[in-house]
Amino acid sequence: MSKVAAIINSLDEASNIKDYIDAYLVPLKDLSINYINTFSLKEIEAITKFDKEVFVVINKNIHNNELSLLEQSLKEVDKLNINGIIFYDIALVNIKNKLGLQTPLVWNQEHLSTNYGTVNYWYKKSVEYAYLSSELTKREIDEIQKNTKAKLFVNVFGYIPMFTSRRHLIQNYLDTFNLKSKNKNTIRKEGKSYPINDTNLGTTVYSNYILNAVDIDFSNIDYLVFNSNLIDETDFQNVLKDYQKHKENKFPKETGFLYKETIYKVK
Repeated sequence: MSKVAAIINSLDEASNIKDYIDAYLVPLKDLSINYINTFSLKEIEAITKFDKEVFVVINKNIHNNELSLLEQSLKEVDKLNINGIIFYDIALVNIKNKLGLQTPLVWNQEHLSTNYGTVNYWYKKSVEYAYLSSELTKREIDEIQKNTKAKLFVNVFGYIPMFTSRRHLIQNYLDTFNLKSKNKNTIRKEGKSYPINDTNLGTTVYSNYILNAVDIDFSNIDYLVFNSNLIDETDFQNVLKDYQKHKENKFPKETGFLYKETIYKVK
């Protein structure tokens, strides 16, 4: 049976939803991107007290001057006795092995997590979990699951990050042209609105829709991820409640790429 994993935005939210989930996905401050809020080591330690599985997210591209911060942070995270670290940068694997740390790893290179060959490569390197891309179809996800022993994470609810830059794209643009914006949190294109998060770690642009695939049969997947980014906390809690009660939630059904085969065209 699949476990419910939630990406959270606050300690209060973590407490309010604890009865409806099995695991927390918690972005670590200064070392994670694509999240509205991040958490200090002290806050993560508090979340471990809720008696749920905890996975710490460290999904930032690490630069040379950040390697010492990464190493020290990994030492501290390893002391928390959590269930896993969700990683992007391979430097994290090297540091873990060098230090002999015990916390399991979850491979998540987002749009690159698309085939069982790569999942199995990391599994043979003792990476026990893989977080699959939101650009995969349901058929592709099922094929990966049938061909790997790794435990899998799949997004089923929330906004999906589409683009990330280390640069502060929106603020830099406004500053360069001496412009003021009434709304720096949205890009509009062809009548569609795309949420933006511009922080000290860079800029993320999200999908113009909320993925809402909670009623699709993913019983073969280990962790179903519900993402609270940009979602009202009460609404998010109700989504989790409704899922546990096998009820439809208030958001429109949206399956993203799950039933859309990607077609490449050269113009």
